[in-house]
Amino acid sequence: MRALKRSTLAEQAYEELRSQIVSGRLRGGERLLADELADKLAISQTPVKEAIAQLERDGLVEGTARRASVVRRFTPADIVEIFEARMLLELHATESAFAAGRVTPSFAAGLRALFEAHVAEVRKQNGEALAEAIRLDREFHEALVQLGANDTIAGWHRIVQRQTQTIRNFTLKTYTLERTTREHAAIVEAIERGDARATLDALKAHLTASRDAMVSRAPEELPVRG
Repeated sequence: MRALKRSTLAEQAYEELRSQIVSGRLRGGERLLADELADKLAISQTPVKEAIAQLERDGLVEGTARRASVVRRFTPADIVEIFEARMLLELHATESAFAAGRVTPSFAAGLRALFEAHVAEVRKQNGEALAEAIRLDREFHEALVQLGANDTIAGWHRIVQRQTQTIRNFTLKTYTLERTTREHAAIVEAIERGDARATLDALKAHLTASRDAMVSRAPEELPVRG
């Protein structure tokens, strides 16, 4: 871990630890000891403890008063719940955006640019590019939700998105580029046509397929508890 510059240390520690968790460098079940993390980040324990408390509120860390906090391990039932939440949030936001006339050619062009950048990164076939691809994947879905113009929903969505990516811990081997590309393309093309029904159908199909693929992954590839 890199040493942090001084400013809002708790916020910086939160961002760093969240990145470590979402990327899989801190894996499910791993203990988070404030003293050890503070040494690695070259800061005091107080901002680290504040960061861990925020991660618990985000559902990425579990802890009790008597035991050290640990990176959350997700059950298959958790995965189903998370994707149910994503469907409610993403479909509602997208439908609202169409109803309000916010799905413009400019938005469609921006979404296609995100889609094409995402595909280009995965095709580089290296770990650094994969991390960027996963970020672009997240940004693709966040763009749809932000178009709903509801900050509360967007905030909830960011939390469940982070939980989703914590569950994934994708590698080059397990990242399903072909399926994701096909499904994201269907969403983009429907938006470019201005077809609300087709967009919602494509988005629902994509989230359903992602959920099913995640639940069906081999136990050694999925950082969850049975």
